[in-house]
Amino acid sequence: MPASSRTRVASSAVTASLAAVLLIISVLTGGGRGGLGDTLAQLLALMLLLYLCSLRVGNPLPWRAPAWVCWLPALALLLPLIQLLPIPMSWWAGAPARAELAGQLAQAGVLPMQVISLNPLATEQALWSLLPATALFLSTLILPRKTQLALLAVIVALAVISVFMGMAQLAGGNDSTLRLYTPTNRDQAVGFFANRNHFAGMLAMSLPLSFAGTAWVITERLAGRRLSSFWAIAGCVLVILLILGIALSRSRAGMLLGMAAVLASLPLVMGLRRQRGTKRILAITLAVAAMLSVQFSLLGILQRLETDPMSDGRWEYAKVTLDAASNYAPLGSGLGTFQQAYQPFETKRTPGRYVINHAHDDYLELWLEGGVPALLLMGIGAMAWLWRGSQLLRPGPESGEARSRTLLLSRVAWLSASLALLHSALDFPLRTTACMAVFAVLAAVAFSGPQQVRPVPGEEPD
Repeated sequence: MPASSRTRVASSAVTASLAAVLLIISVLTGGGRGGLGDTLAQLLALMLLLYLCSLRVGNPLPWRAPAWVCWLPALALLLPLIQLLPIPMSWWAGAPARAELAGQLAQAGVLPMQVISLNPLATEQALWSLLPATALFLSTLILPRKTQLALLAVIVALAVISVFMGMAQLAGGNDSTLRLYTPTNRDQAVGFFANRNHFAGMLAMSLPLSFAGTAWVITERLAGRRLSSFWAIAGCVLVILLILGIALSRSRAGMLLGMAAVLASLPLVMGLRRQRGTKRILAITLAVAAMLSVQFSLLGILQRLETDPMSDGRWEYAKVTLDAASNYAPLGSGLGTFQQAYQPFETKRTPGRYVINHAHDDYLELWLEGGVPALLLMGIGAMAWLWRGSQLLRPGPESGEARSRTLLLSRVAWLSASLALLHSALDFPLRTTACMAVFAVLAAVAFSGPQQVRPVPGEEPD
């Protein structure tokens, strides 16, 4: 093998190792917000980004997606950067809420910092929080398909470990020392997260990967391919554990996402090579998962379902957020300033018993914090995501087993990541380092394709 080829293979191995470590640290320690785990993940992400820059010097990186996809993380990074730029005072005080704040500061003899963000330090922290997802997205885009598959396996493994962590938390009671964050949902399973909804959201993102992978193994084995029955059994157990974990979280959004994950995965699974017995095995697996969920968490599920969804505080939070956003438009209040911007408008209504630190609708929160620039950037991102989805889900001829397998991988990754985007309309999962990291890997795999890059000498083709 030529020296240049050995170097490329070695650099790919280093990139994969750093990405795997970053993914593990992000999930295990980044389930809250702003802790030491987040800082560690950000420093490791910076190291990985610098390593990618060093690889870029002198040699083009083997992107496995169109060139413009590599610039998608810049959309997220651009917003906080814009909000830290100086602007004229007339712009700063242009919105009604800003004009009122400027008058109050003038009476106190204080001159505001003339940047868009009301709290530049919070916006800078938001910028740093985006680094792990950015590093994972870019590094996954240059990895071979087999290595990408290994990263997806890491995601599933972390999800299963989180399920066992949640079971241990329930066994230890409300004051279990295994609950890593305080306050938290003390009577539900939360795994490595501070919030049961985010825990359930990660499990739901992992469910299509496990379900489709299990179906593929069963189909190939029934077709006569030499695959150990262990992998089929293990896949069925993984699906059961993930569904059980969602049920133990007692998250209504998690239950809906879990059902959506299974139902949306079925068409992809049915598109595999048809073999007698596959449907029966999958149906039995889902039945066992449902039975265990009922056995261990029926009472909690019924209690959660008894609550009227229309009485949920999220609807009130949304109204207040829209009111605040219209008063801070068109520039917004700045990333990381939701609580400061929200509370003055909350006092105009009947405040609840909770301190609201998020809108529980990430799109509304971004509209408040980011204004019109956030809407434009979200629109561009949505168009890119829907374009890729239409490409992947469009029926067409598939030439060869390898292409069929890699297409299934991209489709399932796109579906899994889409669940997080849906969840963001009801919560804020992508504000945590853990869910952002998982989403970034899934998105990169979804955008990747073997047709986008020439095989690197010394590497096996995708």
